[in-house]
Amino acid sequence: MYDVIVIGGGPAGLSAALHFGRGLKETLVIDAGEPRNKATEVSNGFLTQDGTSPHEFRENARKDVLKYDNVALTHARVTDIDKDGEDFTVYTESDEYKSRQVLLATGLKEETPDIPNFDEFYGTSAFYCPWCDGYELRGRRLAVMADEDSTRNLVMLISNWSDDLLICTDGKSLLKDENKQMVKDKGFEYNEAPIFRMSGNDSKLESIEFEDGTTEAVEGMFVKMNWDTDFPFLETLDPDREEDGGLRTNPAGETSVKGLFAAGETKTGVSSQLINAAASGADIAKTMMIGLMKEEF
Repeated sequence: MYDVIVIGGGPAGLSAALHFGRGLKETLVIDAGEPRNKATEVSNGFLTQDGTSPHEFRENARKDVLKYDNVALTHARVTDIDKDGEDFTVYTESDEYKSRQVLLATGLKEETPDIPNFDEFYGTSAFYCPWCDGYELRGRRLAVMADEDSTRNLVMLISNWSDDLLICTDGKSLLKDENKQMVKDKGFEYNEAPIFRMSGNDSKLESIEFEDGTTEAVEGMFVKMNWDTDFPFLETLDPDREEDGGLRTNPAGETSVKGLFAAGETKTGVSSQLINAAASGADIAKTMMIGLMKEEF
Protein backbone atom coordinates (compact mmCIF):
# COMPACT_ATOMS: atom_id res chain seq x y z
CA MET A 1 0.00 0.00 0.00
CA TYR A 2 1.45 3.32 -1.09
CA ASP A 3 0.63 6.62 0.51
CA VAL A 4 0.47 8.26 -2.91
CA ILE A 5 0.52 7.15 -6.52
CA VAL A 6 1.52 9.86 -8.98
CA ILE A 7 0.32 9.32 -12.55
CA GLY A 8 2.68 11.15 -14.90
CA GLY A 9 6.43 11.69 -14.86
CA GLY A 10 6.60 15.25 -16.16
CA PRO A 11 7.54 18.40 -14.23
CA ALA A 12 4.35 18.43 -12.13
CA GLY A 13 4.48 14.75 -11.24
CA LEU A 14 8.20 14.61 -10.51
CA SER A 15 8.13 17.84 -8.51
CA ALA A 16 5.32 16.39 -6.41
CA ALA A 17 7.22 13.11 -6.00
CA LEU A 18 10.30 15.00 -4.80
CA HIS A 19 8.27 16.58 -2.02
CA PHE A 20 6.54 13.30 -1.17
CA GLY A 21 9.99 11.75 -0.83
CA ARG A 22 11.16 14.48 1.50
CA GLY A 23 7.89 14.15 3.40
CA LEU A 24 8.61 10.46 4.07
CA LYS A 25 5.55 9.26 2.14
CA GLU A 26 5.70 5.94 0.30
CA THR A 27 5.27 7.03 -3.31
CA LEU A 28 5.02 5.40 -6.71
CA VAL A 29 5.32 7.38 -9.95
CA ILE A 30 3.75 5.70 -12.99
CA ASP A 31 4.90 7.19 -16.28
CA ALA A 32 4.05 6.04 -19.81
CA GLY A 33 7.03 7.93 -21.25
CA GLU A 34 4.99 9.94 -23.76
CA PRO A 35 5.29 13.60 -22.75
CA ARG A 36 3.10 16.12 -24.53
CA ASN A 37 6.16 18.28 -25.30
CA LYS A 38 8.13 15.44 -26.90
CA ALA A 39 8.53 17.50 -30.08
CA THR A 40 10.09 20.41 -28.19
CA GLU A 41 13.86 20.66 -28.57
CA VAL A 42 14.53 23.32 -25.94
CA SER A 43 12.57 24.61 -22.95
CA ASN A 44 12.95 28.20 -21.84
CA GLY A 45 11.83 30.37 -18.96
CA PHE A 46 12.78 28.07 -16.05
CA LEU A 47 15.32 29.76 -13.79
CA THR A 48 18.63 27.76 -13.82
CA GLN A 49 17.17 25.52 -16.56
CA ASP A 50 16.82 28.04 -19.41
CA GLY A 51 17.71 26.36 -22.70
CA THR A 52 17.55 22.82 -21.30
CA SER A 53 15.92 20.15 -23.46
CA PRO A 54 12.77 18.60 -21.96
CA HIS A 55 14.46 15.18 -22.17
CA GLU A 56 17.45 16.37 -20.15
CA PHE A 57 15.13 18.08 -17.68
CA ARG A 58 13.20 14.87 -17.06
CA GLU A 59 16.37 12.80 -16.72
CA ASN A 60 17.78 15.21 -14.11
CA ALA A 61 14.44 15.37 -12.31
CA ARG A 62 14.24 11.57 -12.09
CA LYS A 63 17.71 11.48 -10.53
CA ASP A 64 16.63 14.02 -7.92
CA VAL A 65 13.47 12.10 -7.09
CA LEU A 66 14.98 8.63 -6.96
CA LYS A 67 17.56 9.68 -4.38
CA TYR A 68 14.78 9.11 -1.86
CA ASP A 69 14.33 5.47 -0.82
CA ASN A 70 10.58 5.87 -0.35
CA VAL A 71 9.98 6.91 -3.99
CA ALA A 72 9.77 4.39 -6.84
CA LEU A 73 9.23 4.91 -10.56
CA THR A 74 7.73 2.46 -13.04
CA HIS A 75 7.31 2.87 -16.79
CA ALA A 76 3.78 1.77 -17.61
CA ARG A 77 0.47 3.00 -18.96
CA VAL A 78 -2.42 3.39 -16.52
CA THR A 79 -5.57 1.70 -17.81
CA ASP A 80 -8.03 2.23 -14.94
CA ILE A 81 -8.43 3.61 -11.42
CA ASP A 82 -10.96 2.21 -8.95
CA LYS A 83 -11.81 3.15 -5.39
CA ASP A 84 -12.95 0.83 -2.64
CA GLY A 85 -13.78 2.69 0.54
CA GLU A 86 -10.93 5.10 1.22
CA ASP A 87 -8.30 3.32 -0.87
CA PHE A 88 -7.52 3.40 -4.58
CA THR A 89 -6.43 0.65 -6.94
CA VAL A 90 -4.49 1.82 -9.96
CA TYR A 91 -4.30 -0.65 -12.84
CA THR A 92 -1.67 -0.73 -15.57
CA GLU A 93 -1.48 -3.08 -18.54
CA SER A 94 0.31 -5.70 -16.42
CA ASP A 95 0.02 -4.77 -12.70
CA GLU A 96 -2.16 -3.19 -10.07
CA TYR A 97 -1.16 -0.96 -7.16
CA LYS A 98 -2.99 0.29 -4.08
CA SER A 99 -2.65 3.71 -2.47
CA ARG A 100 -4.32 6.08 -0.06
CA GLN A 101 -4.21 9.00 -2.50
CA VAL A 102 -3.73 9.50 -6.24
CA LEU A 103 -2.27 12.54 -7.98
CA LEU A 104 -3.12 13.12 -11.65
CA ALA A 105 -0.14 14.82 -13.29
CA THR A 106 -0.62 13.43 -16.77
CA GLY A 107 -0.56 16.78 -18.56
CA LEU A 108 -2.95 17.14 -21.49
CA LYS A 109 -4.02 15.25 -24.59
CA GLU A 110 -3.06 17.46 -27.51
CA GLU A 111 -4.70 17.76 -30.92
CA THR A 112 -2.46 19.40 -33.52
CA PRO A 113 -3.77 21.16 -36.66
CA ASP A 114 -4.99 18.97 -39.50
CA ILE A 115 -2.21 20.05 -41.86
CA PRO A 116 -0.52 17.08 -43.63
CA ASN A 117 3.10 17.96 -42.81
CA PHE A 118 2.67 20.10 -39.69
CA ASP A 119 4.70 17.66 -37.59
CA GLU A 120 7.80 18.31 -39.74
CA PHE A 121 8.02 21.79 -38.23
CA TYR A 122 6.35 21.39 -34.84
CA GLY A 123 8.80 22.11 -32.05
CA THR A 124 11.46 23.68 -34.28
CA SER A 125 9.76 26.55 -36.11
CA ALA A 126 6.06 26.03 -35.41
CA PHE A 127 4.95 26.51 -31.80
CA TYR A 128 1.93 27.25 -29.63
CA CYS A 129 3.43 29.20 -26.70
CA PRO A 130 4.84 32.69 -27.35
CA TRP A 131 6.12 32.85 -23.77
CA CYS A 132 8.25 29.77 -24.47
CA ASP A 133 9.45 30.50 -28.00
CA GLY A 134 8.58 34.09 -28.93
CA TYR A 135 12.05 35.38 -28.07
CA GLU A 136 13.75 33.02 -30.53
CA LEU A 137 11.43 34.17 -33.34
CA ARG A 138 11.58 37.88 -32.53
CA GLY A 139 11.53 40.28 -35.46
CA ARG A 140 10.69 37.61 -38.04
CA ARG A 141 7.73 37.29 -40.37
CA LEU A 142 5.40 34.93 -38.52
CA ALA A 143 2.18 33.13 -39.32
CA VAL A 144 -0.44 33.11 -36.58
CA MET A 145 -3.09 30.42 -36.92
CA ALA A 146 -6.06 31.03 -34.66
CA ASP A 147 -9.80 30.54 -34.59
CA GLU A 148 -12.61 33.03 -34.27
CA ASP A 149 -12.45 33.14 -30.47
CA SER A 150 -8.69 33.30 -29.98
CA THR A 151 -7.59 35.60 -32.80
CA ARG A 152 -7.48 38.91 -30.95
CA ASN A 153 -5.66 37.61 -27.88
CA LEU A 154 -3.15 35.49 -29.80
CA VAL A 155 -2.35 38.28 -32.26
CA MET A 156 -1.91 40.74 -29.41
CA LEU A 157 0.51 38.42 -27.63
CA ILE A 158 2.66 37.54 -30.62
CA SER A 159 2.85 41.13 -31.86
CA ASN A 160 5.03 41.75 -28.80
CA TRP A 161 7.81 39.81 -30.54
CA SER A 162 7.14 40.71 -34.18
CA ASP A 163 5.18 43.36 -36.07
CA ASP A 164 5.23 41.35 -39.32
CA LEU A 165 2.36 38.89 -38.97
CA LEU A 166 0.23 36.80 -41.32
CA ILE A 167 -3.06 35.79 -39.73
CA CYS A 168 -4.60 32.56 -41.03
CA THR A 169 -7.53 30.36 -40.03
CA ASP A 170 -6.93 27.26 -42.22
CA GLY A 171 -10.44 27.58 -43.58
CA LYS A 172 -11.96 26.49 -40.26
CA SER A 173 -13.62 29.85 -39.58
CA LEU A 174 -13.82 33.34 -40.93
CA LEU A 175 -12.49 36.35 -39.09
CA LYS A 176 -15.09 38.53 -37.43
CA ASP A 177 -15.46 42.00 -38.94
CA GLU A 178 -13.97 43.54 -35.81
CA ASN A 179 -10.93 41.26 -36.06
CA LYS A 180 -10.50 42.06 -39.75
CA GLN A 181 -10.51 45.73 -38.84
CA MET A 182 -8.01 45.13 -36.04
CA VAL A 183 -5.69 43.27 -38.40
CA LYS A 184 -6.02 46.03 -41.01
CA ASP A 185 -5.39 48.79 -38.46
CA LYS A 186 -2.23 47.03 -37.25
CA GLY A 187 -0.92 46.57 -40.79
CA PHE A 188 -1.02 42.78 -40.66
CA GLU A 189 -2.11 40.50 -43.51
CA TYR A 190 -4.56 37.64 -43.36
CA ASN A 191 -5.62 34.62 -45.39
CA GLU A 192 -8.67 32.56 -44.45
CA ALA A 193 -8.13 29.81 -47.04
CA PRO A 194 -7.29 26.24 -45.96
CA ILE A 195 -3.57 25.50 -45.74
CA PHE A 196 -2.39 23.07 -48.42
CA ARG A 197 1.07 22.46 -47.00
CA MET A 198 4.00 24.00 -45.14
CA SER A 199 7.39 24.15 -46.83
CA GLY A 200 10.98 24.55 -45.65
CA ASN A 201 14.32 22.83 -45.09
CA ASP A 202 15.77 21.08 -42.03
CA SER A 203 12.50 21.60 -40.10
CA LYS A 204 12.75 25.37 -40.58
CA LEU A 205 9.53 26.80 -41.97
CA GLU A 206 10.00 29.01 -45.03
CA SER A 207 6.55 29.30 -46.61
CA ILE A 208 2.91 28.33 -46.38
CA GLU A 209 0.95 27.26 -49.44
CA PHE A 210 -2.81 27.81 -49.39
CA GLU A 211 -5.52 26.00 -51.31
CA ASP A 212 -6.48 29.26 -53.03
CA GLY A 213 -3.16 29.03 -54.91
CA THR A 214 -1.29 31.68 -52.94
CA THR A 215 2.03 31.16 -51.17
CA GLU A 216 3.29 33.29 -48.31
CA ALA A 217 6.89 33.44 -47.11
CA VAL A 218 7.20 33.11 -43.33
CA GLU A 219 9.99 32.30 -40.87
CA GLY A 220 7.95 30.74 -38.11
CA MET A 221 4.45 30.01 -36.92
CA PHE A 222 2.33 30.09 -33.78
CA VAL A 223 -0.75 27.89 -33.65
CA LYS A 224 -3.66 27.51 -31.27
CA MET A 225 -3.84 23.89 -30.14
CA ASN A 226 -6.78 21.94 -28.73
CA TRP A 227 -6.27 20.17 -25.40
CA ASP A 228 -8.36 17.99 -23.12
CA THR A 229 -8.10 15.70 -20.09
CA ASP A 230 -10.47 12.99 -21.34
CA PHE A 231 -8.19 10.15 -20.28
CA PRO A 232 -9.85 6.71 -20.62
CA PHE A 233 -8.51 5.58 -17.24
CA LEU A 234 -10.74 8.17 -15.50
CA GLU A 235 -13.99 6.67 -16.78
CA THR A 236 -14.56 4.43 -13.74
CA LEU A 237 -14.13 7.22 -11.16
CA ASP A 238 -15.83 9.78 -13.44
CA PRO A 239 -14.81 12.95 -11.55
CA ASP A 240 -16.94 16.07 -12.03
CA ARG A 241 -16.01 18.41 -14.85
CA GLU A 242 -16.48 22.07 -15.64
CA GLU A 243 -18.64 23.26 -18.54
CA ASP A 244 -15.54 23.44 -20.75
CA GLY A 245 -14.74 19.79 -19.99
CA GLY A 246 -11.84 20.42 -17.62
CA LEU A 247 -11.59 18.64 -14.27
CA ARG A 248 -13.40 20.41 -11.46
CA THR A 249 -11.06 20.85 -8.50
CA ASN A 250 -11.14 22.84 -5.30
CA PRO A 251 -8.34 25.33 -4.49
CA ALA A 252 -6.33 22.47 -2.96
CA GLY A 253 -6.39 20.57 -6.25
CA GLU A 254 -8.77 17.84 -5.06
CA THR A 255 -11.36 16.57 -7.52
CA SER A 256 -14.92 15.55 -6.66
CA VAL A 257 -13.48 12.10 -5.79
CA LYS A 258 -12.05 12.34 -2.28
CA GLY A 259 -8.33 11.61 -2.32
CA LEU A 260 -7.99 12.12 -6.09
CA PHE A 261 -5.98 15.27 -6.84
CA ALA A 262 -4.74 17.00 -9.99
CA ALA A 263 -1.68 19.17 -10.56
CA GLY A 264 -0.03 21.07 -13.39
CA GLU A 265 -1.71 21.14 -16.78
CA THR A 266 -4.10 18.38 -15.73
CA LYS A 267 -5.48 20.75 -13.11
CA THR A 268 -5.60 23.93 -15.20
CA GLY A 269 -6.61 22.36 -18.52
CA VAL A 270 -4.24 24.61 -20.46
CA SER A 271 -0.58 24.33 -21.43
CA SER A 272 2.05 25.84 -19.16
CA GLN A 273 5.78 26.28 -18.93
CA LEU A 274 7.82 23.73 -17.01
CA ILE A 275 8.36 26.10 -14.09
CA ASN A 276 4.61 26.59 -13.60
CA ALA A 277 3.87 22.87 -13.76
CA ALA A 278 6.68 22.08 -11.31
CA ALA A 279 5.45 24.74 -8.88
CA SER A 280 1.92 23.35 -9.07
CA GLY A 281 3.15 19.83 -8.36
CA ALA A 282 5.04 21.03 -5.28
CA ASP A 283 2.09 22.98 -3.91
CA ILE A 284 -0.45 20.19 -4.41
CA ALA A 285 1.91 17.61 -2.90
CA LYS A 286 2.18 19.62 0.32
CA THR A 287 -1.58 19.93 0.52
CA MET A 288 -1.98 16.19 0.02
CA MET A 289 0.60 15.40 2.69
CA ILE A 290 -1.12 17.66 5.21
CA GLY A 291 -4.26 15.56 4.71
CA LEU A 292 -2.31 12.36 5.30
CA MET A 293 -0.60 13.84 8.36
CA LYS A 294 -3.94 14.83 9.88
CA GLU A 295 -5.16 11.25 9.49
CA GLU A 296 -1.99 9.83 11.05
CA PHE A 297 -1.86 12.35 13.88
